[in-house]
Amino acid sequence: MKILVLFILAFALVHSANAAILATDGTSSDVAAKLAAAEAGDIVTIPSGSYTWTAECDPGVEIAANVTLQGAGMSSTTIVDNVDVSTNTKLIDLRIADTGTFRITGIKWDATGSARIHKKDGGTIAVRGPGNLRIDNCRIEGGNDNYKTLHLGEAVYGVMHDCIFTAEGFDGAIYAYNGRNEPTDTDPSEPDIQGNYEWTQPTAFGDGSYYFYVEDCQMIGDTPGAGARLYDGYTGAKLVVRFCDFENYSIGETHETGHANNDRGMRSREIYGNLSTTTGTHNFLGINLANGTGLVWGNDFGDRVYKHQYRFRVTRGDNATYTQSASPTGWGYAGADFNGTGSDWDGGTFNSTDTTYGYPCLDQTGRGPGDLLYGYGPNKLNLATGTLAWPNQALEPMYIFANTVIGRGDSGAAITNSHPNRIQANRDYYWDSDGSPQISPTSPFDGTSGVGWGTLANRPTTCTPGVAYWATDQGSWNTSSSNPYGVQQNGADGVLYKCTAPNTWTLYYTPYTYPHPLRTVEDPPSSPSDLNVAQP
Repeated sequence: MKILVLFILAFALVHSANAAILATDGTSSDVAAKLAAAEAGDIVTIPSGSYTWTAECDPGVEIAANVTLQGAGMSSTTIVDNVDVSTNTKLIDLRIADTGTFRITGIKWDATGSARIHKKDGGTIAVRGPGNLRIDNCRIEGGNDNYKTLHLGEAVYGVMHDCIFTAEGFDGAIYAYNGRNEPTDTDPSEPDIQGNYEWTQPTAFGDGSYYFYVEDCQMIGDTPGAGARLYDGYTGAKLVVRFCDFENYSIGETHETGHANNDRGMRSREIYGNLSTTTGTHNFLGINLANGTGLVWGNDFGDRVYKHQYRFRVTRGDNATYTQSASPTGWGYAGADFNGTGSDWDGGTFNSTDTTYGYPCLDQTGRGPGDLLYGYGPNKLNLATGTLAWPNQALEPMYIFANTVIGRGDSGAAITNSHPNRIQANRDYYWDSDGSPQISPTSPFDGTSGVGWGTLANRPTTCTPGVAYWATDQGSWNTSSSNPYGVQQNGADGVLYKCTAPNTWTLYYTPYTYPHPLRTVEDPPSSPSDLNVAQP
């Protein structure tokens, strides 16, 4: 077992001179009451033992800043989710403060309760923002028809680290809805809950302020090939997954724009330094890159771990997954090639430049911020025009580079592109098809297409706008001398340059500080008297 947890008794953890320890009896009602009563900096503790919750734990109020919910260690304190799912009830439902950081630590969350007779779609741990969240030294077990073991609500940012995440079959994932929501029309009491606002904001790669980070964690699936996945993102979600181990696990899925008549898809993601393995049949999907933009680099995906390594598609291009309602009721189909009718939500149809495929399609791979959309169909409008109109989304390509993919997918290719007429290489995404580091300023990457990576000295002197180069010997964002999981890149750095004009390289991306700064805030001191080793 890789995770070694040094954990002290809750009474030894002190947030401030005035912090109070609020000990609970482990029941959902007492935990809810203590969280509701906690003041800034307090610690709510759950003792060793196994506690089966049959009723939702809902404090009913916004929790004060810098409160901690702490167990005695993931192998000592267990909460079993046995809440009746017929009403789609969450196990624990928290609304956190918009200042400070709410922390959950030292607990095993067992979402495999035997009372499940329906799909549970409400979530095991549900956290609503805006606010910062830290989850560490926890084991989160999903399965038995439980879709959402962790539900990240509006504007929930922060970090999950040193955790074990498991799934039974397909079930159990982080469901991220953490795009920012703002009032979007003349009634300020009606907030946007569809991700529209996040689709107007800068992507801000490398910014810890507007992403939720998952780092130094283990993801363990019980069934090779079953399709367990770490996250599913929509409603403008923004996530970073770095330096994690995946066993029989897919990394990420998205519900693209078009999965519902009003909701938007995932906004952006960064996936790097992760290691994926399988004990048998390879999983269906590595990463779904079907919405917005992203950076995927430095991962080791091994030998045929996934049937489809990187998957591109435009959900609204056909009805293979979701049937589209015609605008203005819904988003409509992208372009006229599927049913003869396009949608003015897409640039190509709106401007009559590509009525066949609609390119550029709303929120598709390689698109970034644009005009604000507001309202609900059939009254959804573009705020800039006051009409149903393409929101003029910026071109913001995906970049995929420096990944190890040995056996590729079932088709023999790393990329599965279901809609090549809408999503094209060297326009909507760039990748290093050779997969090899740079050995000179012209080989294997010569600056005309794709992405190169290697030392700064080997970066091409000429370049075509849009291409990028990862300089492995630049930057100082990685402050760790020991990243225990994923691809071993201890102390390694690197930054991404983008060609912004002919023969002009511009610094484009520096990853956020690793380890995440929230990990070093008020950690408990080590204590050899309470040493717990997480079980596999």
